[in-house]
Amino acid sequence: MRILALIVMIFAICSCKGNPDSGYNEKMAYLFQSCTEKLDESYGKLLDGEYDVDKSESSYEMKLNEARALSSYIKGIKCEAAQLRPTKTAEGFHVATIAYMTQIVDGYGALLIKYIDEQKKGARKSLLREITDEKARIVALADECFAHQMAFLHQAGIKVDKEIRK
Repeated sequence: MRILALIVMIFAICSCKGNPDSGYNEKMAYLFQSCTEKLDESYGKLLDGEYDVDKSESSYEMKLNEARALSSYIKGIKCEAAQLRPTKTAEGFHVATIAYMTQIVDGYGALLIKYIDEQKKGARKSLLREITDEKARIVALADECFAHQMAFLHQAGIKVDKEIRK
């Protein structure tokens, strides 16, 4: 959540007109934020037990479709991000952010679908541990994205408020 707040602040501070790096940063930060919010929302539901549905329940298909929709949404955001053309200065940030989005779909999203589909409590518990580990990997990727973004902003000569760095 700390990373999200920092990205949002950087997004607000760096929305300078006329600078292609600023425009790129604004758009990519927005896409990153959208992915992070959806992931956090889904993970919160998982921890609250909202995905612990039995196949015989009417909500089973709805929850399975919700998990699939998360992956589909992130894929769409990733496609939009991949179409952005970063300057040389922004390449590291771009690559890191695309990797972050890929990991959400291929790692977290796939495990969440597997979790909902699994009906044995012991297997679900094991999957929950895997998902928690995967979420930690994704958070580490988010930290890498932020580090790349800060380096990119520095190289592009975009001033960042000192309060953000804390």
